[in-house]
Amino acid sequence: MSDRTKADTSKVPKRGEAAWKAAKDSIADRNDAARKAGMKQRQAEEGRKMEIRRAAEARERDELGGTSGRG
Repeated sequence: MSDRTKADTSKVPKRGEAAWKAAKDSIADRNDAARKAGMKQRQAEEGRKMEIRRAAEARERDELGGTSGRG
C-alpha cells in the first residue's frame, strides 16, 4: 500500500513553497538554455563578421599591391 501512496502523491500538484521553488527552477532552466543559445548565436555571428572583415582586408591588400610596407 505504501507503493501506491507514493505513486499517487507524485501526480499531485505541488503546493506552497514547493510549487514556488519548482516554478523558479523551471524559469532558471529556461534562462540557462536561452543564455547558451544566445552565446552560440553570437559566436556564430562574430565568426561570420570576422570572415567578412578578413576578406575585405585581403581584398584591400591585393588592391594596394600586396605589400605591407614593412622592412
